[in-house]
Amino acid sequence: MTDAARIPPPPRQSRFGWPLPDRREEFVKLAAQPAAETYRVADFKGQTVALPILRVSLNLPKYRISNGRTASAQQEWVATKHVQADFFDDGDPELEGIQIAQHQILLNMIREEGLLAKFEDPANEQVDPILLDENGFVVNGNRRLCCWRELYAKDPSAYSHFGHVDAVVLPHCDEQELDRLEAKLQIEKDIRSDYTWDSEANMMAQKQRLHGFTTPQLAQLYGKSKRDVEDLLAMRELAAEYLRSRGKENAWSEVKGDRYAFQELLKARTATPSAGDREIVKQASFALIDDAGQAGERLYAVIPKVREHLAAVKQGLAEAFPLPPVQTDAAAEEAFGGPSARPAGLAQPESSDLALVAEIKKDEASIRRAREVVIETIRSQDEQGRERDAADYLFKTLKKANALLQNASGHGLRPESSIDGVASQIESMRGALSRIQAWLAERGGLKA
Repeated sequence: MTDAARIPPPPRQSRFGWPLPDRREEFVKLAAQPAAETYRVADFKGQTVALPILRVSLNLPKYRISNGRTASAQQEWVATKHVQADFFDDGDPELEGIQIAQHQILLNMIREEGLLAKFEDPANEQVDPILLDENGFVVNGNRRLCCWRELYAKDPSAYSHFGHVDAVVLPHCDEQELDRLEAKLQIEKDIRSDYTWDSEANMMAQKQRLHGFTTPQLAQLYGKSKRDVEDLLAMRELAAEYLRSRGKENAWSEVKGDRYAFQELLKARTATPSAGDREIVKQASFALIDDAGQAGERLYAVIPKVREHLAAVKQGLAEAFPLPPVQTDAAAEEAFGGPSARPAGLAQPESSDLALVAEIKKDEASIRRAREVVIETIRSQDEQGRERDAADYLFKTLKKANALLQNASGHGLRPESSIDGVASQIESMRGALSRIQAWLAERGGLKA
């Protein structure tokens, strides 16, 4: 039995939820009283239901621990507090320790989102009721409840209007229905902020892990395509691997601003057939994500260039991280019919790519050097591309002009076409062509 499991149920006077029997007893008592108002909950189990609005103590509800918005923050909290990995997933949500942890996570959110500042103005009171399940866990309104609890604890007199709050208790339903309802409600606007990409991805992974949702079910639940869900979960895996490789496992706040970087990395890896090349693309991109400012432009623009200039990137990295000569096994070579019979581009290049990957991620100095090489290589390739474009400018421009001229002579010589200004345009073009021909003659580009 864990230490958390030995903690007795919280007393009724706790700020973080009454004991379950007391919550249920209160619901029965309130339900027996005539309801002054009802609240319509749309699409609950496929229909709209009108439920009574109950006035409950601020301390009565408990936070819903499997709240999608807090999925990333919970993982980061577990990592920073050094508690068991399943603290939130498998812990008893009735325990006050878990409720306090969820309160702290929500508190950080409402401070960042400005929700706390909004309700600090006493003129801003509750508008919509919070939604509770039959056991008193908050399905919708966790952040608002956290905000009101924090303000009321700080100054019960100034915020006496939060001493009791309006709540609606949902009829019995399973966890999947609660997840579906939560997803629908969170899509709506009002004071609800958008999920960060990592929270959305971790929420979906959490639903798969805890409730067995399939990818198509998640797509339907959150109004996305199956491909979008698959990509988001794949991006999450890349970000999780990146954080682990930097000794920052589950520190999701480190990557919440890097959605498009991981999106472009996923695209680049998917389009790269060789496993060794995919690893080089990944590790080079990880190095760029470490210090986005050094790249000089947005990561979502730089990362695709790693794959675009992969041959040059690999050459630059190979020169910066020279590998020892590979010792070949004579018997193995003989099995292939000798070195010349080895299938081109398979075993040897693949193993040398993976050896190169091992070198560039060996330590912080190697990662830093790899980043410098990648950035230098991309800049060099971009400059060469600009030079090629400049060299081809004359030909490309004349080719476009010729196409337009052919189009004009083929389709514009009609009786209804206006001739105003046509002669002057022809004379102008003749002058420009004469200058180009003279320049070509000087360069020896005109044949007699």
